[in-house]
Amino acid sequence: MARASFEYDEVGNTFYYVLVAFYALVLLPITYYFFPTGEEVKKVTLRECQCHGCGAKRQRKEANKPWKRTKKIAIYVGLTVAWIIFAFLVKKMTEIEVKHEEYNPYTVLGLDQGASTSEAKKAYHELSKVHHPDRGGDPVRFDQLAKAYQALTEEEARKNWELYGNPDGPQAKTFGIALPKWLVSEKYGTPVLALYGFILLIILPIVVGIWWYNLLKYRVDNVLSITTNVFNCFINMTPRMEINRMLIILSGALEFFKHYNNDIIERETDDLDLPRLMKSLPKVTTKSLQHPLSMPYAVKARILIHAYLNRMPLESAGLEEDQRYILTRVIRLVEEMLTCSHSLAFSFHRPIKIPPETFEKLIRLQPMFVQALLPKNSPLLQLPHITEYNLTHCRKNRIHTCADLASMQDDKRRTLLKTLTDEEYRDVLLVLATMPRIEISANVIVEGEDDAHEVTAGCYVTLKVNLKRKTLMDPVVAGLDQRLKLDEHSQEGNGKGSDGEQMSEDSDDEREGKDKDKNEDEQKENKPKRKPWEKAPQKKKGGGTKKKGNKQQQHYQQNKILKLQHASSPSSPEEADVKKEKKKKKERENGTPNETGDSDEEGSISGSDSEIIPEQPEKERNDEEDWGEAHRKKVNFETKSKQTHPVHSPYYPLEKYEWWWILLTYVDKKEICKLACPVTPCRTLTDETTTELRFAAPGIKGFYTFALSVKSDSYMDADFTTDIKLEVKEERPYEPVKYEDTEDNVLDDSEDYTEGSSDED
Repeated sequence: MARASFEYDEVGNTFYYVLVAFYALVLLPITYYFFPTGEEVKKVTLRECQCHGCGAKRQRKEANKPWKRTKKIAIYVGLTVAWIIFAFLVKKMTEIEVKHEEYNPYTVLGLDQGASTSEAKKAYHELSKVHHPDRGGDPVRFDQLAKAYQALTEEEARKNWELYGNPDGPQAKTFGIALPKWLVSEKYGTPVLALYGFILLIILPIVVGIWWYNLLKYRVDNVLSITTNVFNCFINMTPRMEINRMLIILSGALEFFKHYNNDIIERETDDLDLPRLMKSLPKVTTKSLQHPLSMPYAVKARILIHAYLNRMPLESAGLEEDQRYILTRVIRLVEEMLTCSHSLAFSFHRPIKIPPETFEKLIRLQPMFVQALLPKNSPLLQLPHITEYNLTHCRKNRIHTCADLASMQDDKRRTLLKTLTDEEYRDVLLVLATMPRIEISANVIVEGEDDAHEVTAGCYVTLKVNLKRKTLMDPVVAGLDQRLKLDEHSQEGNGKGSDGEQMSEDSDDEREGKDKDKNEDEQKENKPKRKPWEKAPQKKKGGGTKKKGNKQQQHYQQNKILKLQHASSPSSPEEADVKKEKKKKKERENGTPNETGDSDEEGSISGSDSEIIPEQPEKERNDEEDWGEAHRKKVNFETKSKQTHPVHSPYYPLEKYEWWWILLTYVDKKEICKLACPVTPCRTLTDETTTELRFAAPGIKGFYTFALSVKSDSYMDADFTTDIKLEVKEERPYEPVKYEDTEDNVLDDSEDYTEGSSDED
């Protein structure tokens, strides 16, 4: 049997099949990705802030839409052309005629299927007279006639034809390559081979090299590796830093240097504009600064950062563009500084003593950049249309935070902000209705131990923190929906309404009804209710006195009602005087804690105290229950969206969403404040979420007070703290595990010694 042979496509028909297959493999995913989704353009409604900063931010966003429109048109035209080419290739493929006929000796001799041997001989003799080469016939045709005659008259040739389709027996396999034959021809073979070599030996290594270089140049969080080295160096030199020192180190990031970032634009006018701007910023200095903090790019970044935090207008549009670019990178750089501080403070080999105040100030940097404020500024400047004149009247009325302003009655608040117009006052209420208020509840457990609620010295503790988000002010209670409804009616009366606004008005009515129902439900929930695990009090025939437990329950209910009344003012000084009772021991099945306990009882706003008393589990437990509790937690592979709640940030150039930082500190026996565990981010809090913190308990037994702080990365005064009192007991001695003897060991030990044995002899 001959070897298999490979043949290129002579005509080019099979090449179309391969081309259509690969073309469709690329075209279909691209079409699915770029196919128009039919998203509607969002219109500015009265439910969005109408201040100058928000309006300018929307205008900058709209300015980029012409490029987006051009890009969409180009994408649609490209897709249309690509599908036209695909249709042409499919049409060309359908027009290809398949020229493949099976070998049939009857057809070659011109006989009917199943003709006899005598008929085959007769037909062969007649045709051979015509096609014999000696008589001027075609030799190829004569060979076909001879093979057909042989297949119909000889038994062995007939078997070969029936088995292999050929009288000569099995033939060599022929494989077709779906490429045109001109690719390997003498004329085009050398250029094609050179093209292959250029792609595989030059282009591919260059692409891989660029990818590998960028991989080493940037970290996972898209920060330059050399910038991380700069942060590590200066944090190691000065572990205790102030805000101004942090801003100096932040301006030295190599992302602002054109040598490492091609997006940076160096302007000739900077030599004239920056010195004039620097004179009005006394804290910006270049003296006694190390390299690279004294380089021109770092000085420029520092000047623009301080100008932004002081809300100073810039002289040129170029500086404004440079300032916006720096602000788009600065939040990520602050997170990188936090990461560097963590790696240095919790290093295994040579940890650096970084005080918790440094971490708190690093966290405070983020809301400073989001709201364009310094720590000395009043948090009320986060609200739109608030000026220094309004701040003077607010200080006289002891209103220092946004929570204080939200807790006021509407008529008093309107009198305090009487200089604002109705539209401006509506914007203030809109922002107050979106600002967060967090309720904290925490639960301490020790995983993997027999007694999950007994904390010993040096053991690893799991703190489950439950966060519930609410707003500073209810828009229904404040009458905000009524104001918006009246304003929308007035716009329709003036001829400024549109169909989209009418639809939003209808949705406002529905939303108003839902808010009223929600308010009624909250009022019902505020009433003291009997807990599911508490037994119903039994009625007595006589007028006996009540039990001690009922008195504790009444005190607890009164305390809860007081906190619900003051829930709208989380930072009021009166609430700090209200002391909580100790948490009543609850009966739980299998000794498992209630992770979704009452948040009002276990945690509250800043300045409140909460005590967590470990609950004693049941004395008798079997191994099956312990195994079930250890594996009760199920792994959830669902990814939550990080787009939680939009933040009112008119000065920040990007859209910002609420994220949180959880900080756990304590004071040891030497009166030194320490960080219990690394600062943990929480970026999925929409309504309620639970986060776990794991840390090592103090090595010395005693009572410790841990401060659990939840700090916002978007608002200046959105910091909430609760105290956790934890009792650390002495470490228990290690007890070796005693295994029960098996039946074989028991039988071996039970054999008695007998006299006269071979061992005695």
